[in-house]
Amino acid sequence: MKSYVDLVRRRLEDRANNIIGNLERYMEPQLRFTMRIFGDCLDDETRGAMFSGYSEHLAEQELRAFAADFVPAYTAYAIAELEDKKKGGERHEPPFLTQEEYQEMAVREKWPRIAEHMDGVTPLQLRREIARAAMLFLPGMLSDPGFNEGVLEFSLYFDLLQRLRSVSDRRLREAAGEIAPRVAAAVSAVAEEDREAMLAEIRAAAAAAAGLPADPKTLLGPPMEKYPREVPPAFRLRELKNTLSTMALKDLRLTALVHLDLLTVEETRRLVLPFLARYPSFYEMPSNGLRELILAVAGGVDGRSITYFIERYGSGWLAMTKPVDHIVWKLMPEEERVDALRRDNERMDAAMMARHLARFLHSESERDLSDAGKQIALLTDARFVADHGAILKRLGAEGGGERIKRLYDTVTLSSVRMAGQRGEEREAAYQAVRGMIADAAGVSAATTEEGESDG
Repeated sequence: MKSYVDLVRRRLEDRANNIIGNLERYMEPQLRFTMRIFGDCLDDETRGAMFSGYSEHLAEQELRAFAADFVPAYTAYAIAELEDKKKGGERHEPPFLTQEEYQEMAVREKWPRIAEHMDGVTPLQLRREIARAAMLFLPGMLSDPGFNEGVLEFSLYFDLLQRLRSVSDRRLREAAGEIAPRVAAAVSAVAEEDREAMLAEIRAAAAAAAGLPADPKTLLGPPMEKYPREVPPAFRLRELKNTLSTMALKDLRLTALVHLDLLTVEETRRLVLPFLARYPSFYEMPSNGLRELILAVAGGVDGRSITYFIERYGSGWLAMTKPVDHIVWKLMPEEERVDALRRDNERMDAAMMARHLARFLHSESERDLSDAGKQIALLTDARFVADHGAILKRLGAEGGGERIKRLYDTVTLSSVRMAGQRGEEREAAYQAVRGMIADAAGVSAATTEEGESDG
């Protein structure tokens, strides 16, 4: 009969061969998730070496090429760790657990071992287990062996790990000592409400260790969001350049319009006019000229997006200024968020504000405002262009644009409140914002009835 080490070694080797053999079928999210799973089983020093040059913002082919080299190297590391931990025999408690075994064990199975052998658990592993404990949202997660990998889908897990890096070993063990008996109590509880109450206490203890004054459940965010969230400028421009190289002239013109939409009048003069001066008109610019123009704009105002003017309320990805960390934004008092948004507004001019206000009028739902495809389509919509011009003329042309600034500030305050609402209440708040803009600007909100605008 083969030993435990032999069986696990064979499983690790077979898994690696299967991944390498199917890498061409892995899409970008699968590739990133594979790196997250294996990266969560490396010690800090080895991770730093093995992940040198890696970023979740690499292109898909680059991720695939990285995985082709990484997976065999990781497998060799995992086998070496297995052989080292089990050299004295098959033992399944700290300090003889491999990092993969920690990842494979259900919470209800793992935490009693941690409690009994706390001194044998490394600070790194305590950080991981406390971060996972902070994400115990449902009673079923206590028994689910897939829970440990499931949390890796969410950036919150990595935010928690980062916060726990600065926590002392003593505090980590204190937090683990608070969590372990609560895990046991949650496992043994019969009533669902008792288990849920105990999970809330577990999350509170883990959050306190990480310095979070809120239930992590309120900070979860979308699955498989790239981490870190902010794209390094070099990656952003490189990816854009590669994309532009494959675009036809028609698509290049639309992409250029998207980038021009992100600029103030002053930025347009500074970044765009030198390019336009070379050609009779924008629509007579050749492909190479458009590519150069797009890259110049992207490099000059790095980090902007056509939808950030609305997404900033929920995420902290400001439209004109440096983004605020996701968790910091979520925990900010409303007054501080408003101050940050007003500073962001100060970087806009009347023309940009008018564009944003027109986007409200031409988006029948808040979801439409966050839909990049729909917002891009507006750029070639004659009704949108006309309404943008009308708003700018009526509200932004006099007195240094004070009227449009006041309206935009009111919309900002209303949108902050709307971001904290849900369901029908939120929808009603959104439609009230549209109505307020229409009344102030004298331009009716667009509807889809018969495909025509009321404006």
